[in-house]
Amino acid sequence: MHAHANRRRPERGVTLLEAVISLALLLVGIVGMMHLQIVGVTADAGARAQTRAFQLARELVTGIEKLDPADPLVASHHSGASPPPAFGRLLLPDGTVATSGYTPWDDAKPIAGVTTDAALLAREGADPGDATRPLFQRRWSVWQAETAAATGGVNLVAVSVTYREKALPGIREVVLLTHVSNQGLSGAFVSAYR
Repeated sequence: MHAHANRRRPERGVTLLEAVISLALLLVGIVGMMHLQIVGVTADAGARAQTRAFQLARELVTGIEKLDPADPLVASHHSGASPPPAFGRLLLPDGTVATSGYTPWDDAKPIAGVTTDAALLAREGADPGDATRPLFQRRWSVWQAETAAATGGVNLVAVSVTYREKALPGIREVVLLTHVSNQGLSGAFVSAYR
């Protein structure tokens, strides 16, 4: 009978220590999921801002393509046998925007079919760095190629849209390229070579 008296019964239920450990593991999982949710929302907002910048750049490209090649808005900023380094990229390695070599958007000189800064400011909000400017800022650079053969009056245009994401520091940039060609001059060169 002594043998049975010393045997302990198996424990039933959960001890307080086990419950605390289980809750701690559950809490770590919940905090991890919350962090993933925050990252997802931030990435979604960043993707929307980049998509909107691309849409505005495409809108400006379409407007510039319709301009007369003699229009001062598409006057050459650069010329030469090859484009300048990082042509079209106005965002410098230090995170600032170049101060020259481009035409900034100006509501006083609108381009048909392109949203004005005033409308952008009302619709998209202000730049966190300057409340008088819209969140998306548009600029373009023009390069005229100088080669031994005639270029036919073609200017390469790089449209840059810079913006800030609300959740991330620094400036982001979208760049699209297009060209504006003088069809009359191109036709004259084609006729001359026939």
